Amino acid sequence: MQKFLLSLVATSAIFYSVDAQTSYSFEASEGFVVGNIVGQKANINSFRDESVSVANTAVVTSERASTGVNSLQLLNDDEMGDSGVYIYNFPSYSKPSVSFDFYVPELGGSDTFLYAFTAGGALINIDFNYQGDVRIANFATQQYETAGSYVEGAWNNLRADIDFSAREIKYYLNGVLVKTGAATGTDTSLVEIDFAIDNFGSDTFIDNVQIKDANLAVQESGADKAFRIYPNPAVDVINFELNSKVISTEVYDAAGKSVKTINGDVKSVDVSGLPKGVYVVKVKTAAETFSKKVIKK
Repeated sequence: MQKFLLSLVATSAIFYSVDAQTSYSFEASEGFVVGNIVGQKANINSFRDESVSVANTAVVTSERASTGVNSLQLLNDDEMGDSGVYIYNFPSYSKPSVSFDFYVPELGGSDTFLYAFTAGGALINIDFNYQGDVRIANFATQQYETAGSYVEGAWNNLRADIDFSAREIKYYLNGVLVKTGAATGTDTSLVEIDFAIDNFGSDTFIDNVQIKDANLAVQESGADKAFRIYPNPAVDVINFELNSKVISTEVYDAAGKSVKTINGDVKSVDVSGLPKGVYVVKVKTAAETFSKKVIKK
């Protein structure tokens, strides 16, 4: 299947204002309901090429989730061209960090894209292509550069830490630094991020979207030391200590598949029914998400 490189010419962002909400897991607790995303939040909307508020382009679904029980499903319509959602009206940071989980059911279908904009135009363009490559646009050369690969049929995470002062962007794939690139232009704040597919035969799922201050994230990494799981290895029950109210707890197997979900302020997980192996426990609070590996004996 032939794919065409999208134009990397900077296009202006559509909206800008300020909103305190910076985390979306598309849960009922955040005001979302299963169904069409259009109209659910004032600062989230769908698009199809140049049209906005397009029905059946993206839906909140309970089919799968990386955090909680819901995610956002970008719906393929086989008409080619970009479609998806855009998010705007979020706080302005000198070092913003954009992070999200994505799930591509199988290779050979649609490419998935992350676009990020400043008031002056495009800042980030990432293509998660149909072959499993993660390609990051170099605006100086007008070319995509392969930075790594994602896993089909599993949840993956992409994080971009932007330092406007240093004019630098660090890209992390599943927690690993895969590329350091330039933050082009002179603008000093993000105004919009887009999630899109090019409609070549398959849907993509998006979850756990976070837009926050990277300076704060560095401080929080120290707080992660206070997040303790015990016993580890475990046989029956995993307990954890955390000085925050828990929203949800998710357990993933080595393939990235969610095998257990607990909603609410619960600080223990029964793993007695799980096979022996290595798992990742992901605990979400209102401010951040903690993850630790656990061995089930």
